[in-house]
Order: sequence, then C-alpha cells, then structure tokens
Amino acid sequence: MIALVPLPVAILFLSVSFVVARITDRRAARRTAVACATAAAALSIGLSLTQRFAPFTGGRIGGLVVVAVPDGPARHVVTVTCVVGLLVVAMSPLASHPPATLARVLRLLAISCGFLAVRHGGAAAVLWSLSAWLVWAELRRRDGDDGLDRLFAMYHVPSVLLFCAGTVLTATGSRGVGTVLVVLGIVIRFAVVPVHGWYPRFVERAPMGVVVVFGAAPIGMLTQLELLSTRLPVSFAHEVALLGGLTAVVAAVFAVVQNGARRALAFLMMSQTGLITFGLGGDSPLAVSGAVLTWQASALALSGFAMALAALEARRGTLSLATPGGNFSRTPRLAVAFLLCGLAAAGFPLSLGFAGVHLLVHGSVVEFPLLWLALIGAVAMNGMTVMRCFFTLFAGSRSHFGERDLAPLEAYALTIVIGTLLIGAALPVMPLFP
Repeated sequence: MIALVPLPVAILFLSVSFVVARITDRRAARRTAVACATAAAALSIGLSLTQRFAPFTGGRIGGLVVVAVPDGPARHVVTVTCVVGLLVVAMSPLASHPPATLARVLRLLAISCGFLAVRHGGAAAVLWSLSAWLVWAELRRRDGDDGLDRLFAMYHVPSVLLFCAGTVLTATGSRGVGTVLVVLGIVIRFAVVPVHGWYPRFVERAPMGVVVVFGAAPIGMLTQLELLSTRLPVSFAHEVALLGGLTAVVAAVFAVVQNGARRALAFLMMSQTGLITFGLGGDSPLAVSGAVLTWQASALALSGFAMALAALEARRGTLSLATPGGNFSRTPRLAVAFLLCGLAAAGFPLSLGFAGVHLLVHGSVVEFPLLWLALIGAVAMNGMTVMRCFFTLFAGSRSHFGERDLAPLEAYALTIVIGTLLIGAALPVMPLFP
C-alpha cells in the first residue's frame, strides 16, 4: 500500500538533510532544520485536513493500493513524527549536534515517514536496515573509543537479520515462522528485557537528538501491526506481552534508583516501551488501541522530557541525581516544561498519556488478571522517577550557576508539544481501529 500524505513529508526531510549536511555554521544548520520540520508538520496537517474535507477514495498502481492517509492507528502518526522532529532539531545542543548529526536526524525522520508511506514488507526491511546503519554511523563518527558503536552493532545486526529474514519468510508463505522472526527483531530494537543491554549505555553516550528520534519513530511497529495482531501464534503473543510487562516493571524499578539523569531517562524510556509491547502482544482490541495511543503520547512527552534534559545538560554539564541542585525561580519555564512532559509520559491525569495508559490497563484486566496490577505499579514508579528528577534538578539549591531559561526556539517547540498533549487529552478518544 502507498499512502500519499507521508510521501512528500519523507521527501522533504530527505532533501533538506543534504542541504543541512553542507552547511558549516551550526546555528544556520539548526535554523534550516527547524524550518524544514515546521514545514513538514504544516504539510502533514494540511494534507490530512484536505483529505478530511475532500476525501480521496483511493486507487491502484499495479498491485499496490494507493490511499491518502494510512488507515487505523497510523492515521496521525506522521504528524506526531513531524512534531517530534521539530522538537528535536529545535532543542538539540549545538556542541553535541553538528550539521552532520542534524542531517542524520532528518534522514531518520524521513525513514520514519517512509514506513508509513510505503506499507510493504520489503520496503520495511530496507528502511529498518537503513535506520540502524545511520545510527551506527553517527556513533562511529563520535570522538573517543568507548566501544559504543561496537555494542550497538552487536545487538542491531542480529535485529536487522531477524527482521529481514522474517519478512522474506512471511512473503514466501511461511507466515508463522516469519512472524516470529520479525517480532524477535522488533523486541531487540525496542530493548525489551533480556535483550536490553545496549540501551542504557546508548542513552548515556549518544547525542540526545539521535536517541529520541531513533526511539520515538514507529520503526515498523505500526506497519507490522496487522501482522502482529492477526498472524502471531497466540501462545507466542502472550509470551511477548509478558516480556513487555516484565520490561515495564523491571525498568521502572531501576529508573527510580538511578543516580545518573541519563540512566534514569534510559530506564524510563524502556518502561514505556515495555508497556507498549505488552499492549500489542495481547488479544484485547482495547489494549492494542491503548498501546498505540500510549506510543503517540510517549513519543511526544518523552521527547519533550529528554530534550529538556539535554538543554539543561548543555547549560550545566553532566547531571547527577545524587546531589540536589538547580533553582526553580531562575529557570521556571524550563522546569515547568520538564515536569509537564514527564508527567504526561508517566500517564498523569489530564494528559494524553493518561488516556492511553487507561485503555491499555483496562483492556488487560481480563486477559492478564495479575499482571495489570504490576503495570499500575510500574506507572506509579515512573511518576516517582519524574518527580525525583524534577526536585533534584530544579529545586535542590538556592544558588544559581548562570544557566538561562528557555531560549525562544526551545520555547516554540516545547509549547507545540505540551499544547498537543493537553489539547489531545481534552478531545474525545477516537476509535483507533476501523
């Protein structure tokens, strides 16, 4: 299937990435990337509204179905991806994000939109491989020989091979075995326990913009959603759901006791990914709908939380949760944005994240009568992690070390994200599956 709305957005991101890569001035490169992401978000919204008021009924090119926007849960994902991209390029610290890194971020965003533009197994395998290669190339480019690129390759080469082999087997008729291999490749990519060893170190050492885009992108989750929900053996689906639930709980416990701010962020992201994996692995349509809505809310909220953390780190240096610091009265806008995004990621009421977590947990009560209580505990501990980070980083000291509050470009991007999270919670929850 070819979707017409995500296609020009992907082409825009890809084209501008080559322009950004040639710019030598870092500020000019960032301004160009922000303009691109803003245009991409406006384009996706404009095309979606055009489809609403002047619907395109679809057609065929050869054996491929042509539609305007993807059906079901993927309908709004391209806009979410563009907003995440806008936030990342607007808030990426200049010191750690030279033009080459910003260009790779734009290419990762193009790949994310490409997953939605061409819904085909072969295209998904190629894009999956390209996204992993781009991140590896960025880690390879970094100064220092800490082995992060080798650790990343150790996990993601098998992930790519499993995903590609599963796609080939699924296309040739071995759907059961192929689906299992695809899911195993996705599990490694999502850092589900016990194949999560690469992720905390990746979040600690890699540029935050690359971390956020690589983690927040759909990466085949939605393009393979029908495959997961209709062709996966029931017993294996339950095992995937249990692994996701285990990841959500274990990562939440580890997040709340970390002394490094980036490590706490890494386990918080893992816990959210575990919740999403849990919902996708179940049989309940309500839980699957909750998982998709949770992904969309987490993509926005965790991106805002992570990039606010990166902005603070650029101002202060390495952040520790062992020693309280920060003065709320000197950086109020950054502190409030950090808190609101964190609470939305943890599923706090009156935010879009709460609606997703509510659907996910409510849909799992019958199928997993014991595990859903543990999931509530994981959500509560994630909230504790957010509050611990907030009080330690922004309300721990009377002194002020000269860090400034949000810059206009940072405030612009965070306002869009926080507004989306709050307004989205006020709107009725639309059915995510037709």
